[in-house]
Amino acid sequence: MDKRGRGQSTTEFLIIFPLLIMLVFGIIQFALIYQARATLNHAALLAARAGALNNGDAGKMRTALASGLAPLFATEPSMPGYVKAVAKANFETVAAANMVKLDVLNPTRAALSDFGRPRLDGLGGNELPSDTLSYRTTTPGSSSRISVQDANILHVRVSYCLRLIVPVMDRVISAGVDALSPTSSALSANGMSDPFGTGGINVSVNCINPLFRGPRIIIRSEAMVRMQSPFFESNL
Repeated sequence: MDKRGRGQSTTEFLIIFPLLIMLVFGIIQFALIYQARATLNHAALLAARAGALNNGDAGKMRTALASGLAPLFATEPSMPGYVKAVAKANFETVAAANMVKLDVLNPTRAALSDFGRPRLDGLGGNELPSDTLSYRTTTPGSSSRISVQDANILHVRVSYCLRLIVPVMDRVISAGVDALSPTSSALSANGMSDPFGTGGINVSVNCINPLFRGPRIIIRSEAMVRMQSPFFESNL
């Protein structure tokens, strides 16, 4: 190959190389998003199970959610490393941080209106009975249009502001998702935000927070668990 041919090859390489780097970085970032989504699926199930065992208590569900999200923050395979990871996850999942939105989709106030009874612990308010469900009527309630058995299925949705960490692609993906969203406060990972095919959902989560670094997008997961304790209306 003469000098002219070598010079042409060098020019072509200089044109292709940045695109190749972008492609590799993009694959890595999307793989991390997929991993985070799988982790969030497990964490959402843990949160729903904690709610089912604790009368739908939001604090218990957020604690369980943080435990499930801990692998995203793990940096070393040791007990101190696990403790640090859980601490970081708790910092991001507390309600005040506004990095996570935890919605209870079922039971609803209509279901509590149909089947609620005064709380048996005597602390005031109503609860949704979860005992002897097999012996209770399956007639749908007039307001909720579902039976008491279906009302006892705890359905939660978790929306989480995931930090993107791959250089360059973090801002590219965040900007792209932002452009596809109706408002910057309702960012969502396109294709990963609607796992049950229920359509677009506006999420009041502000992913811009000076206490949390890096561009972020929302990923979402849902989980359903049958209640193992009476659901307190106050936890709606």
